[in-house]
Parts: sequence; structure tokens; C-alpha cells
Amino acid sequence: MKKRILIVEDAPYMREMLVEMLEQEKGSYEVVGFAVNGKEAVEKYKELKPDLVTMDLVMEVMDGIQAIGEIKKYDQNALILVVSALGTPEYRDAAMRAGADGYLWKPFTVKNLTDVLTKLLEHHET
Repeated sequence: MKKRILIVEDAPYMREMLVEMLEQEKGSYEVVGFAVNGKEAVEKYKELKPDLVTMDLVMEVMDGIQAIGEIKKYDQNALILVVSALGTPEYRDAAMRAGADGYLWKPFTVKNLTDVLTKLLEHHET
């Protein structure tokens, strides 16, 4: 069964790239929605109840760390993978403290992405 994914990313080219990468894994993932800021991410999460969220950190209105906290308050079992160019330990630690389940630095390859997704989803199901 396909895993349903919500992509939270304010840069259109990154959204497209994530969709293309996920589509290469035929039959594994289905992108069910997009959000361009943290506030939208929380609303879409509640509406779509995806299996996993990819979360950018730097966005207008509400940043990714706040959005992670809000989503986890709503659903503590939410599975959230941060996808960010902010490769500093401070950002990573802040995201993990907020409740993120994984962290993927940009730029990354299809293999990086699918390896992390597979690991997170398998771990989550046990």
C-alpha cells in the first residue's frame, strides 16, 4: 500500500523535485498535498492525515519548528521528516526537540530521501 505524504516546502522547485523523487519509487509513495508555510502544514495535516510529512524549516507565517510542535500536539504519532538546507546542529536539535523524527539536509539524492523514508516508516510501524 502506498504511503501518503504531505510536502511542506515554500520553494516551488523543491516541491517539484520532491514529487519527482517520490514518483521514481513506483508504487511506494503518494503525495496527497502541499503546504507552503507552517500554518498551512498544520491545517493540511489535520485534513489529510498523511502517513508522513516532509517539513521545511524556513518559511513565512509559521516556521517548520513551530509547525512540528503544533502537529505533534494534535497527533503525537505524526511522522515528520525535516528536509532543510540549514545543516547546523542547532537547527537539527531544535527540530528534533520539537518532535521531528528525522532530518535530511539539502541537497540530497533520491537514494538519500528514500533510504530515510523507508527507515522512518519501518521504524514507525514496529
